[in-house]
Amino acid sequence: MKKTPLIAVLLICIMLFSACASGGGTTPSATTDAPASQSAATDAPASEAGEAKVHTNADAFEYVNEAGTKSDINQYYNDLGIECSVDIRSAGGDVKIKDGAVAQMPTPDEKYTIGFSVYYTIDEVGSMYLEAMKAAAAEAGIELLINDADYDQNSQNQAIEQWILQGVDGVILTPCDFTGVKASLDALEKAGIPVISLDAPPQAGNVDAIVTYDCIEQGRLAGELLEKALVDSGSDMKGKVIYNTLPFVHPNAVTRIIGFKSVFEKYPDIELIELTGESPEDHYTAFEGAIQANPEMLGAWGLYSSATIGMNNAKLAGKMEDILLTSVDNDRPILAGISKDEILGSACYSAVDGSRIALSHMINLLNGAEIPGITYQENIVVTKDNVEEMFGHYYPGNTLQDYLNAN
Repeated sequence: MKKTPLIAVLLICIMLFSACASGGGTTPSATTDAPASQSAATDAPASEAGEAKVHTNADAFEYVNEAGTKSDINQYYNDLGIECSVDIRSAGGDVKIKDGAVAQMPTPDEKYTIGFSVYYTIDEVGSMYLEAMKAAAAEAGIELLINDADYDQNSQNQAIEQWILQGVDGVILTPCDFTGVKASLDALEKAGIPVISLDAPPQAGNVDAIVTYDCIEQGRLAGELLEKALVDSGSDMKGKVIYNTLPFVHPNAVTRIIGFKSVFEKYPDIELIELTGESPEDHYTAFEGAIQANPEMLGAWGLYSSATIGMNNAKLAGKMEDILLTSVDNDRPILAGISKDEILGSACYSAVDGSRIALSHMINLLNGAEIPGITYQENIVVTKDNVEEMFGHYYPGNTLQDYLNAN
């Protein structure tokens, strides 16, 4: 970490003394009167002109909770039955930010070294997080240290331990284990190294900020796609809808299911049936059995990419192309399936933008600007009407047609 010159410390103390002498939705909520930051790097120093630095992307922020409030995800998750105890140190409010808002990375005040640990890169989202982070770091002139944890919390912990010893300026991570990551977060806090969590937030330990997305909205959007297709087809809205999720508690899964179920609460004769699996092969097998047991099912939903890919492959193999299927996530096979009328549509978000937002926040934080406590990425519904355009957005420099030709 960079040391503050003695003169700067004295000036800050004088300013603080003077100030004291004159003093006389579906998204997590915030509380007022935020305590002082627990991270030395989070306290934004005044600029040379005597004014606090402004976040370089501030114009793109749509505030959910205003700046100066303390972000809180604990009650939100606890109310959903997910145990959560996380303190978010930044008090810059909660914001939504549109895809593509970080068109240019901020300029670092110094040559920062940032560690980035991604949960794994087997799926396209994790791989895109990593590649986008590398590109953004190169653009900004940041030295980036990388750990692909391969869904092993011990690997993530070991990398962070090494980065602490190296004295990195900050750490960005996508947690492997949402409670097991606490040991690393505690060590980073003790070392005074700021940390930003990307993707699904941790459920234990403290961070400076979180970059995530509204998963309840994602589930609702996917449900509305299926509902509209059923209504348009003249369905009497009676029967079974299958959805495939994970076999363990994942904060994204729990919240997406809540959003999806909310769409069908008004249809008492629709039965929602849950299947589980991890890999596309698991979901293929589970959905294949569901098709055989429920040949007249109304429709289906893949809660995340592996589920959708496995389910779509099963319905095609069983020559059940007419099964209405919706999704969350924007992996290329899903977008290709949308273009070929195999999948109705998907609630999507940009992993590229997620990485750029997280690194922009970290650079702004290290430069001395206040950053949002929680940032929600934009969810966009992708259907056949806009899939070609959105393919190019989510995979810059690539086209849907090129992908279809190669596959």
